[in-house]
Amino acid sequence: MPATPASSENNWQSKNAALRSSSSADRTTEPLVVVGGGPVGMHFVRRILSRDPTREIVLYDSEPWQPYDRVRLSSLLAGETRLEQIANPLITTRVARVVSLLNCAVTRIDPENRRILDSRGHWQGYSKLILATGSSAAMPDITGLNLDGVFKLRDLGDAERLLARQTRSRHTVVLGGGLLGLEAARAMQRSNTRVTLIHRSPRLLNRQLDDGASRLLQEHVEKLGIEVLLNSSVRAVIGEKNIRQIQLGGGRVLDCDTLIIATGIRPNCGLASDAGIRSGQGIRVDDSMRTSADDIYAIGECAEHRGLVHGLVAPGLEQANVAAEHILGNEACYQGSIAATSLKVVGQQTFSIGKLGDEEDRHFNRSVLFEDREHGSYRKIILRGNRLVGAVAIGEWNELGRLREAVTVQRWIWPWQQWRLRRSGQLWPASSEASVRNWPAGATVCHCRSVSRGALGQAISQGACNAEALTRQTGAGSVCGSCKPLLEELVSNNIDASTTPAQIGKPLLLTSLVSLLLAMMIWLLPQIPAAVSVQGGFHPSELWTDQLLKQISGFTVLGLMVVGLLISLRKRTRLSLGQFNTWRVIHVVLGIAVVALLIAHTGLDSGSNLNRLLMLDMIAIALLGALTGMVMAIEQRLSPRWGRRLRSGWSMAHILLLWPLPALLGFHVLASYYY
Repeated sequence: MPATPASSENNWQSKNAALRSSSSADRTTEPLVVVGGGPVGMHFVRRILSRDPTREIVLYDSEPWQPYDRVRLSSLLAGETRLEQIANPLITTRVARVVSLLNCAVTRIDPENRRILDSRGHWQGYSKLILATGSSAAMPDITGLNLDGVFKLRDLGDAERLLARQTRSRHTVVLGGGLLGLEAARAMQRSNTRVTLIHRSPRLLNRQLDDGASRLLQEHVEKLGIEVLLNSSVRAVIGEKNIRQIQLGGGRVLDCDTLIIATGIRPNCGLASDAGIRSGQGIRVDDSMRTSADDIYAIGECAEHRGLVHGLVAPGLEQANVAAEHILGNEACYQGSIAATSLKVVGQQTFSIGKLGDEEDRHFNRSVLFEDREHGSYRKIILRGNRLVGAVAIGEWNELGRLREAVTVQRWIWPWQQWRLRRSGQLWPASSEASVRNWPAGATVCHCRSVSRGALGQAISQGACNAEALTRQTGAGSVCGSCKPLLEELVSNNIDASTTPAQIGKPLLLTSLVSLLLAMMIWLLPQIPAAVSVQGGFHPSELWTDQLLKQISGFTVLGLMVVGLLISLRKRTRLSLGQFNTWRVIHVVLGIAVVALLIAHTGLDSGSNLNRLLMLDMIAIALLGALTGMVMAIEQRLSPRWGRRLRSGWSMAHILLLWPLPALLGFHVLASYYY
């Protein structure tokens, strides 16, 4: 639980003084200095300590509270979360050399002498300086905002003041229909307060949602009893000492006693600007998160990368990872983040990813839509060509985890998938292949904390046996909670959760290689010559010259192919017997048996006309199946993008070549028995 300001000062001051004196005696270089104790700054410190546990770090936090998760302030205000549940403490080992200075702002940066000045008048040198100063509430130019009863919601102090205000507010007006505004409006209803939401755009969440999704969300908000005024603005706040009324842009006057400003954020870049560090919307950084000043980095909401300032936590965590790796001497490059939100907004699951809403490019993109107004479900994907570049949804959708990964890599969406979405609201058939257990190690499961499938698998192997343990060990699911179902699936009891895709690699690679070699033998080797004499006992050529043996091998090939098709259908049904990776190996072994029997059935004679087409089709199916299996086996060693492309391309070609097989087999059997 975050401490009170007084207790925080008493508890930390002596500890910090001891740490500073003990560390200064033996250090040979200046420490890392981190300015900002928000989620991004804390993540950076944890990342450094995970790689270098003895690294000396000085952390400055201008707030008097111990570090907390500001993303969940609206949940605290709504009574859904307790104060101790939003705590974000830094847990260190005995060898850690971290000094945390609470209620101590940095007031000046001296890049030339590589030092900073804090609010207590102390100068602190640095080897590297990391600015994670976050952002402040963007206050509109409205007269009367200095009256009592006007609030914002950016820190724990704001949340505590609003908690005290809830019980005595009769009518609360929230200015701003973004994520924070909607959450604040819902939270202020806790004491049966009348709430009005004012938004200047023609739709709610105009940066994240399109018209259809926003309309559905607005209906849900209004059913909760919140009045929504769109295309509206506040011209003035009226009152003497306390707020009594607000005047809207059109002249209408509303009586109210509380006004919450939620009109966006403004990056805190004044500290950097005053030091001569290049700034625009935010502190300008390169792909390594370095600013224009030597050894100074900026991460999170205060940073401007390639002209963009990201106002979400997940991009800030990615930036923290890149900055930490670069400082540790490793190659790291931040390429930008795909805007993604997956939150419970006023109790309604809301998801969006990619450029949507006001930023959607309608000239080059097209959309595929599913809507079920009876159940409050809205799902739309955005395609450029046939590649998935965005998605938006209102209501529960069990494919959100896989959808996010597909947008990130711009996966190809086939026409039948688009048809399935229009018809049923699902992009993929129910399949165990879609399970998070079979995702590549590099795929991100928790985007808020940038936790990959591989990191979760490693945590499971180290003893994390349930979703709560995974959250404690990796941080996954601790912010918005949208990935909790994936964590639960990962550690579910019906399948061994500790099995990772890499563990099936060797047997799958070996069997696929054998299948590939056999298929190439049929393709490249000449026909095996028949026996020159009937004497001397059994000769292998009898396998493809004796009619009975030839019938046995032919029908066995047919039977094994049917079994193989049934196994492949398993991943497109709800059948969950056994592990999917094991069935992959069995499928390849059946392919080996089919190719071996095909050699015995033909003697490497590819025949002519339709028989030749049948032979070539079966060889091509075997070759592509073997190549697909080999890619699956080594996918962990390939780049995520190329691994998925190769697997998807060869797998689809393997499936397409199966389509003419029934007709060719039918003609072959007909020709053998009737001609």
